[in-house]
Amino acid sequence: MTDHTLNRLRAANPSPEGTAVNADALFDRIVLSTADRRLGHTPRRRRRPMLLVAIVIVVCGLLASGAYGVSGLFDHIIHGPTVKAEYAAAQKQLTLPPGHRWPPLNWPKNSVTSRGAGGSFAVSVDQDAWECYWVDAIHSGDVASQRRANAALDDLMANHIVIAPAGSPEDYTPPQSERTPTLAFADDGGYQYKQRMYAEAAAGKPRLLEQSCLANGP
Repeated sequence: MTDHTLNRLRAANPSPEGTAVNADALFDRIVLSTADRRLGHTPRRRRRPMLLVAIVIVVCGLLASGAYGVSGLFDHIIHGPTVKAEYAAAQKQLTLPPGHRWPPLNWPKNSVTSRGAGGSFAVSVDQDAWECYWVDAIHSGDVASQRRANAALDDLMANHIVIAPAGSPEDYTPPQSERTPTLAFADDGGYQYKQRMYAEAAAGKPRLLEQSCLANGP
């Protein structure tokens, strides 16, 4: 902007005295003036009660869901007497090979497990017994007993052994375990390994079956 333009603006100002500011006088006038009444009231915070209500609702929801979760957890846990009762009940639905007896279940004192574990132990004992019975029949050349063992193990695999769903917890309980003793294999190929073992033994290749009996047999 040129000096000529500024001179024209100053000449056009109808109140040149108003442009001169007395800072001290202006400060005194502001300080001594009456305060605005609107500045004396603290604004109300109306959202806090709603926030508090929301927090209470969330906490109550967590407590409720936690109560159901804890209740379900304790319903799923069984102690020694129940484990042994399940083990004894499973013996009425399962059949051991000739010459075999059910071993006692030595459950540690004050230990707990998941529901259905007693029946699962019984299925495992039965499976191990039939595998060793099959091995003995192979070594003795008893073809009829070999076929009987093969049929018994096929029945266990079909009706008393399942594969746990992928991602299931270690204490997974099959739904059918309340009425049928059931052993759950992890989804890691173990079930398929047993199938291969029995198929090879039936085909005259009992190596895997013999190893299983040596490791798990009574």
